[in-house]
Amino acid sequence: MPRQPVLEVRDLEVTFASERGVARVVDGVSFDLAPGRTLGLVGESGCGKSLTALALLGLVPPPGQIAGGTVRLDGRDLLALTEAERDAVRGRRIAMIFQEPMTALNPVFTVGDQIAEVLRVHGGVPRRQALETAVAMMGRVGIADPQARADAFPHQLSGGMRQRVMIAMAMICRPDVLIADEPTTALDVTVQAQILDLMLGMQAEFGTAILFISHDLGVVSEVADDVMVMYAGRIVEHSPATSLFSAPLHPYTLGLLQALPRVDRHLGRPPAMRGGMPDPCALPRGCRYSDRCPMAENMCRTREPSLNGAGAGRWVACLKVAP
Repeated sequence: MPRQPVLEVRDLEVTFASERGVARVVDGVSFDLAPGRTLGLVGESGCGKSLTALALLGLVPPPGQIAGGTVRLDGRDLLALTEAERDAVRGRRIAMIFQEPMTALNPVFTVGDQIAEVLRVHGGVPRRQALETAVAMMGRVGIADPQARADAFPHQLSGGMRQRVMIAMAMICRPDVLIADEPTTALDVTVQAQILDLMLGMQAEFGTAILFISHDLGVVSEVADDVMVMYAGRIVEHSPATSLFSAPLHPYTLGLLQALPRVDRHLGRPPAMRGGMPDPCALPRGCRYSDRCPMAENMCRTREPSLNGAGAGRWVACLKVAP
C-alpha cells in the first residue's frame, strides 16, 4: 500500500522582476514525496531546479519571490508560516544539502561547532552534549578520527569531507525531508559513490524522504525511485525511474539521455542537443522546447502542453504523446 506523502507541493511559482519584465522561473511545479522515497529532479543548468529547492524552504533570494502555490509538510503549508515559524521547521523537519559546501559552511567556526549548533537551536541541547552528539554523527558519516576533525575549519578538510559534514548537519535532527542539491558535484567518482551510499544508508535508517537534484542523469538513475524532468521552469515529464530511463516519453528527456556517454557506444562524441535554455523573459510561444525539438510541428509552436497522465504512473507535457 502506498505511503501517505510527507511533502505535497502544488502549483509552486517563483518570479523575478526586471526591467525586461517578469520572469517566471518556476512555473506551476507540483509533486508529492513519501517517506523513504527518493524523487530525482533533473534538467540543464538554469532550468529552475535549485530555485525550486530554495522555494520549498522559503529561501528564494531577492529580487525573486514566491508568487503562488503551496508547500505542505504533513498538511501544514510552509509558505503560510511566519519567518520565525519557518526557522523552527528548517533544519529540524526539512533540511538541505547545498551545492557547494565550501560556501555553505561558515569559514570562521569549526565544523564540530557548526554541526552542534543545529542541535542547540532546534533541540535546546546543552553545548557540551550537542558537541558530543556532533562528533558521534561525524563518525557515522564516515569521517575518520571525528574527535580531531571536529576542531577543524572547513578549509582544512577535503571536498569529500566537507560534503560529509554537510550531510551530518542535515541529518543530525533526523528530518522528515532532505533536499540534496547537486550533492556530488565536483567530487571524484570514488568519493561520489561513497556519498551516495551514505545518503541512501541514512535514508534507510531514518525513513527520510529525499528530493535529489542533479543535472547528472547517470547519478539519478542510481538513487531515484521516481524522476521529474524540468525545462524552462516547468515539469515536462514525471515518471518512475525505471520507466523513464528505459522508455522516455518527452523529446527533451530523450535528448538528455542520448547525450549521456555510454560504454556500449562506438568511439566518438555522443549526439549533442542543439540550442540552449530559452530566455525566461522571452519564452517561445507554445511549447517551451519547440525551438530545439527535432519532432516539433506547427501546433507545438502555438499551443502550450499541460502535464497529462500517460498511464502506469507516468506524466508528460507533450502534444505528440497521447494521454
